[in-house]
Amino acid sequence: MEVIRDCCPTPVLFFIQRHPELTELVLAAIRRARPAHLLVAADGPEDDERCQQTRKLVLEGIDWPCVLQTRFSEKRLGCGQAISQALDWGFTAHERLIIIEDDCLPDPSFFRFCTELLERYQYEEKVMQICGSNLSGHKAQNGSSYYCSRFATIWGWASWRRAWIQNDARMSAWPAYRSSQSWKNSCSFTGEAVWRKGIYNSAHSGAIDTWDTAWEFTKQVRCGVSLVPCVNLVSNLGWGAEATHTFDLNDPRSQMTIVSIDFPLRHVETMGTHDEADQSYFSKYCRAPSLVRRVMNKLLRLLNKN
Repeated sequence: MEVIRDCCPTPVLFFIQRHPELTELVLAAIRRARPAHLLVAADGPEDDERCQQTRKLVLEGIDWPCVLQTRFSEKRLGCGQAISQALDWGFTAHERLIIIEDDCLPDPSFFRFCTELLERYQYEEKVMQICGSNLSGHKAQNGSSYYCSRFATIWGWASWRRAWIQNDARMSAWPAYRSSQSWKNSCSFTGEAVWRKGIYNSAHSGAIDTWDTAWEFTKQVRCGVSLVPCVNLVSNLGWGAEATHTFDLNDPRSQMTIVSIDFPLRHVETMGTHDEADQSYFSKYCRAPSLVRRVMNKLLRLLNKN
């Protein structure tokens, strides 16, 4: 394997809030990559002790030469607004971004992987996202270093301004789209239309506080694909009662092992999606959770509020 470059040339957008212990681990990984541009976006409330501790930890931990930009919220905006607005801010300033949250630990090779694919697919409109996670466990076809997918994870990812400016944050197109033939044609697997309709309806109505459902919807409308590495490059450490969405510690995605990817990358020959990997991902993670899991998650949310 070739040595990772001394400095990551792609700007890195780092989301933080009030998890200093996890933030310190992820910051160490970012420090190793030494991005030339670092953007730090923090949700509030500003006067929360753990929020202050986390912000201080990050600012004092940036010990390499870089251009630093910060966007610290004074009040609690919530997952949906805080991240969506920060992405708007980041992509206004930069053409490309690598995005990482405070509970997502990347392998060092993640930064180079994203940087090389951001360069290669800069003008490929169909490619809208580069993922750091491989949750299906499938290898790429024909020995490639990554594959194309209709599904995407946001636990460490990258994209371009040209893709993000298309994001329909309010999902304003959803009411008309769900009755169109395009919608019916875009769902390939048994149960997929039901699953997507459920999460899209919830996001559109404001029943769930999230930003990534609107982003997933935007990519589906645009027939966009994501690039998924042949190995898992990012592990989400933020599972448990204090999490925003990832409560179930028994979920197979909790704290997955990370593996370095080999360079030079072996590129795909076509932009066709890896249907077998997508079917596996959908079957494992996108069907409705069992009644027991739903009850357990609800109890964890209630305990977290008290």
